Amino acid sequence: MRSVKLSVALAREVSVARTEAVTGWLRGTPYGRTLRRVIDGLVAIQIVDRSLALAAQIFTSVLPVIITASVLSGWNAGAKTINDQFGFDAGSLSGSNGSVPVDPSFAAFGVVGLLMVVLGGTSFARALARVYGAVWKVPVIGPRDAWRWLATLLAVALSAGLVGQTRELTQIRYAGQPLALVGEVAIWAFVWTLAPFLLTKGALTGRLLWVSGVLTAVGLTAVHVAGRVVLPRITTNAQQHFGPLGLAFTSVSWLFVMSVVIVGAASVVEALALDETSVGRYLRGPVSGDHE
Repeated sequence: MRSVKLSVALAREVSVARTEAVTGWLRGTPYGRTLRRVIDGLVAIQIVDRSLALAAQIFTSVLPVIITASVLSGWNAGAKTINDQFGFDAGSLSGSNGSVPVDPSFAAFGVVGLLMVVLGGTSFARALARVYGAVWKVPVIGPRDAWRWLATLLAVALSAGLVGQTRELTQIRYAGQPLALVGEVAIWAFVWTLAPFLLTKGALTGRLLWVSGVLTAVGLTAVHVAGRVVLPRITTNAQQHFGPLGLAFTSVSWLFVMSVVIVGAASVVEALALDETSVGRYLRGPVSGDHE
């Protein structure tokens, strides 16, 4: 029901835009108005501020969950993702062969410690929920729906490890690299379709969800591929000059770029949903009165 109401609201905004007496390409044509909505939407959402906040939450909330889960389970997929993206061996920081040594006291911390990290990590999901609430103008979920925060956090953390595993596909002759890219896009698309569905309590239509998920996935995959080219050199220089502090700064900076993709994709899809051509009509779905 909420998704239908949202489609009707979007259609009404389109109707108002059509009746405005404006001139100039940006305001006087459907494509110009769509481009203007994209620009206005990115400004209105305060993309830089929200992306900075989201990047900080990923660094302080999501990464600890990935690290703790890797230590307790022995599944080093998260470390593989970091090594592949940033070009440094996590083992060089721990003085081991790629894994973090677990002493008995930490092992005793066990499940209780992981639970504490996960519960604290929901601040990332809350920040992401505020982003979607601002973009789509829907109520932000509260503590009564806390399980949605937890499910989103775990899905994002798990996806980071799975993305690292897709690099194993590159060992397949000829088709390995394309398969790895397709696998990465598929993982990101699923996660970033699921996240807004959970955090908006189903307020978005299926079309808005999957288009937003695919756009986010393509953007994150492009950033990931570019990172494999430029980040190893940047990371090496940062580590040589500033040590671990340089690695932390590089990581947060790249997480900011990824956050820009996440926030920007949602804002762009919202602007496209107001498009007066077939693109907007498809995204809004069948709504009475929305026709040329």
